Amino acid sequence: MKIRLQTKTTLTIALLVVLVLTASSYLFYDTAKRALDAEMGERLVAVAKTSAAQLNGSYFSALQPGDEDTRLYPRLQKQLQSMRDASEARAMYVFDLEYKSLVDSRLDVPIGSQYHSLGEDRIHIDQAKRGIGAASVAFHGKDDAFYRSAYAPIRDEHGDIVAILAVDASVLFLETLAGMSRNMVLIGVVGTVFAVVLSIFLARSIVVPIERLSQATQQIKAGAFGTQVETRSKDEVGELATTFNEMSIAIQERDQQVSRMAEELRQLSAGLAHEVRNPLNGMRIFLGLLKRQISADPKAEQLIKQVDGEVQSLNQLVSEFLDFARPTPLQTEPVDLADVVASVLALLDAELRAGAVEVQTINLDTLPTIEADADQLKWVFTNLVKNAAQAIDQGGTIAIEGFVDADAAAIRVEVRDTGVGMAPETAERAFIPFFTTKDQGTGLGLAIVKRLVEHHRGTIECTSKQGDGTTFALKLPTTMERERQA
Repeated sequence: MKIRLQTKTTLTIALLVVLVLTASSYLFYDTAKRALDAEMGERLVAVAKTSAAQLNGSYFSALQPGDEDTRLYPRLQKQLQSMRDASEARAMYVFDLEYKSLVDSRLDVPIGSQYHSLGEDRIHIDQAKRGIGAASVAFHGKDDAFYRSAYAPIRDEHGDIVAILAVDASVLFLETLAGMSRNMVLIGVVGTVFAVVLSIFLARSIVVPIERLSQATQQIKAGAFGTQVETRSKDEVGELATTFNEMSIAIQERDQQVSRMAEELRQLSAGLAHEVRNPLNGMRIFLGLLKRQISADPKAEQLIKQVDGEVQSLNQLVSEFLDFARPTPLQTEPVDLADVVASVLALLDAELRAGAVEVQTINLDTLPTIEADADQLKWVFTNLVKNAAQAIDQGGTIAIEGFVDADAAAIRVEVRDTGVGMAPETAERAFIPFFTTKDQGTGLGLAIVKRLVEHHRGTIECTSKQGDGTTFALKLPTTMERERQA
């Protein structure tokens, strides 16, 4: 599938903007999260250390399961609750080195209860056991909010660590970041829409002038010399369009000059050919009269015959030169190539039989009708078949096969022979005027063939190999393609 340049440019610019927005948003989010996370961890550890320093570790060493009804336990619990409220923490609790509860700010946790969830923070608790405060990573609470825990050691009067204080606090900044993330997604969507609109505008400002240049180039290729491109911008694309317009005008002027020179040369050539043909016709008449006068002398009669043959050759050369120099206008009509080839083969039947040449026609009846000049195409195929027959010494085959392009824009006809063939460098020169490999020939036949084919907006190619025959491939546009080109 062909993707237009404007689409490619739009997608590329939009993709780049989206990638930049995504990368910058992720970097900002990650940086903010890391910074806030680190700051909260430090603050939470500071709260835990400060609170732990206010607790007497000797009291906790004496607590045993069932001491909830003693005077000491409510006092310690009230102290934890006061520190919890002052620090705006979610909970504070003290546990021994085996993760069993000693005092909890929450009323429903008795002494000796096992904190199974602390196993996930074993690394941070181990740091607290070594006397270093530490904070855990964020976790979801039962209320679906984010929390973090900080741990600090509690020491007795001897400085020994007898318990660990845990402080649970809500992580409000994560909820803030979640809202920020949603806002960044919204900004990304708006940015993407803006990027697409901007990229379409930029792409059009670049691609549309290039498309105009491309269309103008195709028009010049089709022969519309002098085609101009509208120039609006003053940038490099505008300069390119201005240069293109100047080049187009220069090509038009050069084409007009060449056309005038060619027309003058054709007229000169045609006039010269007429001037040569008139004396040749007179010479033939005089030779006929001379032949009657000396018919009794066989030697003189033979010489007159030879001279007459040379005059006829010159006359044929002049005729072909006139056909080459003065092209006949096309008289187009719906043409069936199978009928054209059949009429040519009927005309050359005697000549082909004399050379024991067999002609095979393949798939010609499957070719679509084309708009062409039937007489000119007959001349083309007559010349090609004659050349093929002359390339065969005695006994051989000529194959004429038709093909249709996959897109039905053109038909192709190949004329193949089993003759002596030519060297590749000779085949390349086959269509050059006056170039011939025959002892008898003007060298204009294939040149006229090429001109007639190109007059039909077609092409013809010659491929050959010494000793392996020659192939002429003729390609002509179909009726639909000619209408499109017109």
